Amino acid sequence: MRIIMLLVTLFAVTGCTAYGPHRPFPLEVSEPWSVRECRPVGTFPGPYGYRYWGPPPVLGDYKYQSALRAKEAGATHIFWREATRGYYGQIRMIGYAFDCTGVAMPKYYEYPAPY
Repeated sequence: MRIIMLLVTLFAVTGCTAYGPHRPFPLEVSEPWSVRECRPVGTFPGPYGYRYWGPPPVLGDYKYQSALRAKEAGATHIFWREATRGYYGQIRMIGYAFDCTGVAMPKYYEYPAPY
């Protein structure tokens, strides 16, 4: 029993240190309204997981690896969306990469006045 608890602890500690802040994210994460004038580079669909049981365990590494692939393809910005399928709520993260070189990017979104 002690060996099992030791292995579980080692796996938990290793998993927590694999995605630390020492690795900067290669692209600027944005929203769809801010990249509407940019050139689309590609779409990067991720693994499926169940909404009620949490995201798949490889989601963090998927986001980083797909951002690296998008950067190699010439992207500067990326935004993430969830796609749901099936009765039990399988979700999939999809990354949309854009090249915004030479485009004046908005810093924030101004919502129109309600009156």
